[in-house]
Amino acid sequence: MKKLIGRCWSWFSGLPLRTKVSLAFAVSMSLVVLVNLYMYMSINRMVDTLDTIYDSNISLSTLSDTLDSVQDSIYEYLTAKGSDTLEGYYRNVQDYQRCIESLNDRPSDSPMLLAEKNIRTMSQEYLALAEEAVTAKRGRDIEQYKASYDQATRLYGYIADTIESLNDQQFRVNSESYALLLQSLGSVELLSLVLLVLAILLNFLLLLFFVGAMTRPLTLLTQRADQVSQGNLNVELLPAQGSDEFAVVARAFNQMVVSLNDNIRQIKAQMEGEKRLVEERLLMETHLKEAELRSLQAQINPHFLYNTLNAGAQLAMLEGAEDTCLFIENLADFFRYNVKKVGELSTLEEELRQVENYLYVINVRFSGEIHFARTGLPVVPQLTLPGLVLQPLVENAVEHGLREVEWEKRVSIDVARGEEGYLISVIDNGTGMDPAVARRILSGAPEEEPADGHTSVGLRNVLARLRLFYGREDVMTITSNDPEQGTTVRICLPFEKEEDHV
Repeated sequence: MKKLIGRCWSWFSGLPLRTKVSLAFAVSMSLVVLVNLYMYMSINRMVDTLDTIYDSNISLSTLSDTLDSVQDSIYEYLTAKGSDTLEGYYRNVQDYQRCIESLNDRPSDSPMLLAEKNIRTMSQEYLALAEEAVTAKRGRDIEQYKASYDQATRLYGYIADTIESLNDQQFRVNSESYALLLQSLGSVELLSLVLLVLAILLNFLLLLFFVGAMTRPLTLLTQRADQVSQGNLNVELLPAQGSDEFAVVARAFNQMVVSLNDNIRQIKAQMEGEKRLVEERLLMETHLKEAELRSLQAQINPHFLYNTLNAGAQLAMLEGAEDTCLFIENLADFFRYNVKKVGELSTLEEELRQVENYLYVINVRFSGEIHFARTGLPVVPQLTLPGLVLQPLVENAVEHGLREVEWEKRVSIDVARGEEGYLISVIDNGTGMDPAVARRILSGAPEEEPADGHTSVGLRNVLARLRLFYGREDVMTITSNDPEQGTTVRICLPFEKEEDHV
């Protein structure tokens, strides 16, 4: 038994605080509820018994009233002979028959049960005589219905007297039972009151026990915390068995005391570390200034490149090399646009102009083999889009689709208006793209190492920037089914991002 109690206490100690409080409340309330439920059921059972004591007297009174109604309806019919009185007679007879069906019809040694059997027997004979009188009246047999009515009336008197006598006997018996039940009800009420008081006392003791068991660790914690607040860090550590909130707080308090002792020993080392941190911060500030100087120097380099290319173009013009001058000017515009539009917005017209600059420069390398055309809408829509979108797509078409082909190399840009936005298509007649590679690019899957060394970094970069800018996934499609029919990369510029619908 002690082991069982010890296991139960260990189980209770390990419960969370909320569970302990809930369990204590549930046990105490269950005790009170059980006592009140017992009281309610006992008193309710006694009251139900009291309510049924006089049911027999009520039944006999109803039987007597119904018998009087039958007798009155017989008399009314015999004297008036109307259809309404006949109907009332039959209705009263049915009511009376239902009443006598509840009476005893078996032999018995009990005087009251024997009286019920006599009433039932006489009632059946009475109803038979009443029916004879009614039948004779309807047949105009005056002597017969008078004789039957007289016999029924005499029998009616015997039955009424017997019912009254039985009712008196039953009333005396029921009165004695009622007095006994009232006495028993008083005893039950007293017993219930005693049980309720005992339950309240027991409930109070249980609550004191539960509250004491739950607050004892808190009292110890308060005492230890007060000692620590006075500067005594050599206090005895708290017991921290179990897994409830108090045990967790006790372990945290113990760890805090240990940590405070460790921290005091480490103060000198921390001060030396802070000194080193100050030195490192000064060194970092020096490096930061150097990085700022390098950043300013990096901003000078693009301007130096533009100025150098412009000087080369002027020199070529002075020497009469017009093609070289035009090439250098286009190359300078190309580099200027690339540097300027990194991370900035551009317009569709600027993007198309950049494509033309790129193709002019690249055609120098390809000896003018790449033919470019723009189709679709005759007027360029005033659209805003991320910078450097079309040129990487054209560059991808040239480098991966047209570089090695032996037939005529063609690149075209088609501008069309769709249902949800403008459709810009970059079309080439090169070697085409493997559909698996196209699906991998559009899904954002990591790029595999290509066998020919060509990558799709530019295409992936354009796709990522368009998705980020428009906030949707369906901004690009890649169509390339036949290896010798080239590739079509189509981007969709939604209407909500355009500056002016045209």
